[in-house]
Amino acid sequence: MKSIPTIRSLTALGLVVLFAMILGIRWQLPWREQNPAESGNRVVASVGTRSITLREIEQTVALPLYQADQQRSQLLHQALQRLIDEELLKTEASRKGVAVAQLLADASQSEAIARLANLPAPVKQLSPGKARSSVDLETPRDPQEQARLRQALLVALRRQANIHINLPAPEPPILSVSADDDPSVGPANAPVTIVEFSDFQCPYCRLSVPMIKEILAKYPGKVKVVYRDYPGPNHPHAQQAAEAAQCAGDQGKFWEYHDSLFDRQAPGTGWNFTELAKEIGLNQEAFATCLDTGRYREEVAKDLQEGIKLGVASTPTFFINGRPLVGAQPFAEFQAMIDRLLKL
Repeated sequence: MKSIPTIRSLTALGLVVLFAMILGIRWQLPWREQNPAESGNRVVASVGTRSITLREIEQTVALPLYQADQQRSQLLHQALQRLIDEELLKTEASRKGVAVAQLLADASQSEAIARLANLPAPVKQLSPGKARSSVDLETPRDPQEQARLRQALLVALRRQANIHINLPAPEPPILSVSADDDPSVGPANAPVTIVEFSDFQCPYCRLSVPMIKEILAKYPGKVKVVYRDYPGPNHPHAQQAAEAAQCAGDQGKFWEYHDSLFDRQAPGTGWNFTELAKEIGLNQEAFATCLDTGRYREEVAKDLQEGIKLGVASTPTFFINGRPLVGAQPFAEFQAMIDRLLKL
């Protein structure tokens, strides 16, 4: 049977532990509520009774933040590839019992490496049959030739190595992008909507024209494309070109005029809007009245402002069901995102 002093001691110890736990909860909870890792919607500022949350701020700069994440991911990928290259060279040099410099020098004598480097023949030694000294190894050769030999060796080593990369790519944000009442092609109820912010004077936008046509042909009935204007300040003719295309749209020929503008695009010069209208069979008087009165000036400016609000900073910028894709990207980039969305 335990003595009374022992029971009292245990009781006191229990009370101390309980008090410490209560204090811990009391002091830890406020910190946990403000931990950014646990709550992305924490309040970061207040103006009177108005609270501003971190999530609210992130929404306003979602596209530039995503582009910054892409740049970070690209830098990490480049650094990872360099580390892999260094590890491959060190491992191969260790296996052969030589230094990396010796490994590279020996590779320059290999016919297989010379072929990979697209060189006519292996690099000849100054004294055939003579062992190379450390000084010989450090003798500079043509830097471009050295780089090609090193890269060829790495290609050969990568073919033999078991390399697994698990570097995650940043997930694109999903933004609320309005199609407005702008020109579109494709069914209204298509499961995938591509909203393009474009500039008729932008050479990269011109490159994207056949890409969009290829997408529509690849996914008949499944993709809707909306064209929105983003005339850049460095393109003095882009604003009026955008208005002219909208005027052509009044007569049901926006896309014909759209294609004509891009087909006749020339660096530093504008277009003869009247001549283009005549070529595609527009009513000349109606077209001229629309363009001269600036009927679509505010509409084009509205598109530009909405693009700026979304974070668009260059053309072309595409939003595929709200997910951004910036620049004249290859078809594979569009296809990967569209296929993924069609499976959701």
